[in-house]
Amino acid sequence: MKFPMIYANERGETHFGVQDLPDREVAMGPPPNPTGQMSDFGAVTTMCVFSVPAGTAAPAHNAPQPYIVIVLSGEGEVLTSDGEARRFQPGELLFCNDLTGKGHMTRAITDLVLAFVNRARP
Repeated sequence: MKFPMIYANERGETHFGVQDLPDREVAMGPPPNPTGQMSDFGAVTTMCVFSVPAGTAAPAHNAPQPYIVIVLSGEGEVLTSDGEARRFQPGELLFCNDLTGKGHMTRAITDLVLAFVNRARP
């Protein structure tokens, strides 16, 4: 499966890209066990839920560690240093891998509730 991500290139510019994770077919639940596709995000360390009111903006910052942000409710916008902006809505997620470089900015378009899932460092 392919998921959006933020990363920094060798010059420190942040960009949107794609995190491509292999998936596999697995059975879900008790018999008759319907099947679906599962991607393994790897080891995680902690998870927290964060909420902010509409209009909240965070200046340029780097991800403090590799994490995945999942929009639980509301709409948010992420701006990379190359000038690309993307909006994210409930159910969407973003891999944040810009541990170095110029970072990214975030803004709550509406009241926003996010889940941050911290990934183990490789």
